[in-house]
Amino acid sequence: AGTSGAAGTSGAAGTSGAAGTSGAAGTSGAAGASGAAGASGAAGTSGAAGTSGAAGSGGAPASSTPPYAPDFALNREIPAGAALDARSGAVIGRLVTNLLAKRVQLSNHNDVPTVYTVGPTDESYQVQVSTLGGPISFRVPAGAVPGTGSDHPLIVLDPEHPSYGPFTELRLWQASVDHAAKRVTASGGGLFHYNNDGRILNPNGSPSHSNAFLGAGTGSGLSYLAGLIRPEEVRAGAIRHALRFAYSNCDSSARFRAPATKTDQPKNCVGPMAPEGERMDMGMRLQLDPQVDCSRRVVPGKPDSSAETRFLRMFCVALQDYGMIMLDGSSPGSVVFYMENEQTAGFNQLIGADRYGGYSELILGQADPADEPPLGIPWRRLRVLAQSVF
Repeated sequence: AGTSGAAGTSGAAGTSGAAGTSGAAGTSGAAGASGAAGASGAAGTSGAAGTSGAAGSGGAPASSTPPYAPDFALNREIPAGAALDARSGAVIGRLVTNLLAKRVQLSNHNDVPTVYTVGPTDESYQVQVSTLGGPISFRVPAGAVPGTGSDHPLIVLDPEHPSYGPFTELRLWQASVDHAAKRVTASGGGLFHYNNDGRILNPNGSPSHSNAFLGAGTGSGLSYLAGLIRPEEVRAGAIRHALRFAYSNCDSSARFRAPATKTDQPKNCVGPMAPEGERMDMGMRLQLDPQVDCSRRVVPGKPDSSAETRFLRMFCVALQDYGMIMLDGSSPGSVVFYMENEQTAGFNQLIGADRYGGYSELILGQADPADEPPLGIPWRRLRVLAQSVF
């Protein structure tokens, strides 16, 4: 997963935020104890404040409203009493075993995307990606760079593309930017509409649900932007969408369910595969038990008033209200949550300094099943839902 630079500096703040849609109702209320999350309701106003934030290179206001249509699966809250998948216990048991053997990752560096929003003065570059069917023209901010790691992911958002229309997203994998030649190359990529009001449709009349109208998405068919944790929502105090995560290739099935439109798993597994009944399907939605008191979750050595604790509780409430959805594969045994790359997000100023390439230590959880003290996220209390789209 990747990094995330200073919000205002890289202009990520100028992108379409990835947070709140309908606010975190019921469970979030219960977790209102999450304190910060409760204030996140008021964060509607803080979201407005976000608009005053530095707009990236294009001057587009920052927003804590998540991208894509309001009825997009990741933007919908989990209804009370949602049915559980018949394999929930087996899948979660395997997940917990992996987490105990290889800690969860919450990454803002390496294989997570930088995000830029272009403006009217940014120049057009020639983008060469085979999945797009030939060279296209797309504006790119001066100084834009992809994320690091082996994926080198990059997202560029154009609020008013001259050819493809308003709110056009360019998603690239293994991207390289040559600013001198004004040329971008990548091993894969796609074009999407990222508007969050549902009014702009894809050329085939379908809504903007993170499905590429040209080219391709990631292993799930969706863009990196779907479920990505953004600085605008952290600033606002609430994450109002499901969280994107990648899961162990050796513990994944060859099945997928909506909102995923395909799967590229399992692939490149060099170890033994998990028993079929314990494997996770691409698109599976997991939820943290709403009875967990997010207001009690703590970060070792940090007071309740700290930015780190505030973020942990925000993360906890999001897992209850919206859940987490498998949208990519990862190395054997690993679980990776995606944050915007530090190069464009500036999480270090919002959450505190990251360690070892991310914020994993904030959500690690307690190895003791008794969950005392209530550290991080109690991963044993996750459950798999029977469906991911509501």
